[in-house]
Amino acid sequence: MSSLRASKSGIAADIERKQEQKWDDLEEEGVPQAVVDWINAILDDPNDVCDDPSWTGIHKFLKDGSRLCRVANAMLASEGSPGIKFSRNQSTFFCMDNIGKFLNVAEQYGVKRNDLFQSNDLYEGLKGPTVNVVTSLHALGLVSKNKSFEPEYTGRGAIAQENPRGFTEEEVRAQSASIISRQGAGSFGYASQAGMRAPGTGRHVAE
Repeated sequence: MSSLRASKSGIAADIERKQEQKWDDLEEEGVPQAVVDWINAILDDPNDVCDDPSWTGIHKFLKDGSRLCRVANAMLASEGSPGIKFSRNQSTFFCMDNIGKFLNVAEQYGVKRNDLFQSNDLYEGLKGPTVNVVTSLHALGLVSKNKSFEPEYTGRGAIAQENPRGFTEEEVRAQSASIISRQGAGSFGYASQAGMRAPGTGRHVAE
């Protein structure tokens, strides 16, 4: 899909270049590797491991959202809350639905909305937007460390300030349904996020 887009120019191109440079900076700091190691530890499945911490490897591993939902369920279980249902169907609708459910749980868990990526950042698989995915997961890891969640996230950084809110399975499901109901068919038949106010909307652009 990305190959069908016209190349960006002007301010948009400058932003994308800055995002791509940010990825290189994250790699030097070891953030993508720490995120991948943490997710692998949570999934705890030797037959389902991400062994490639590059932006393409992370995109391929997380794109359908099902593994992120498994991470979310582990966190919900640690707080005695019911898990969320998700699909392994590879169609765009179900992948975006999975990602939206994960983002809802992450926000309820304590990650600030402005620190969350948008669903398209992960689904489209571009280097710059993948920065937002990894920094969001890094923020989630720091929040989880503050909650003494196991397995512990080993990434370095200040503990993120929590923004916790109580939630139930019904509330998470209702929020996800609201997001999907507002998604119309975008270009090439993909779900559009136009007008959405889902978690991650309004996040700061990585510089």
